[in-house]
Amino acid sequence: MSEQLPFVHRRTRLLFGLAAAIALVVTGIFAFVGDGVDVPAATGSRRVIVDLGHTAVWALLTAAFGAAAADGRWSRTANGLAMGAGVGYAAFLIAVFWWP
Repeated sequence: MSEQLPFVHRRTRLLFGLAAAIALVVTGIFAFVGDGVDVPAATGSRRVIVDLGHTAVWALLTAAFGAAAADGRWSRTANGLAMGAGVGYAAFLIAVFWWP
């Protein structure tokens, strides 16, 4: 027999699922339309970070919210993915604004 989930648990899963869906839409926009960031002087690894940074960050956020929705709570997995997104965003900002 299946166990009924408490309302709060179902609502939490729904909200994390909604956040994952929104993050997926943003990922798609950055992947197919672009993010509008242009750094003409970027070459090599800096170019890769500038071109793919926003997309990778939002893909990691999508995965984090998806993991939280699957678990019904903010878990270690979701936290690790979100931390990866934060590190990726820091790398992106450094590549855009402060890379020598």
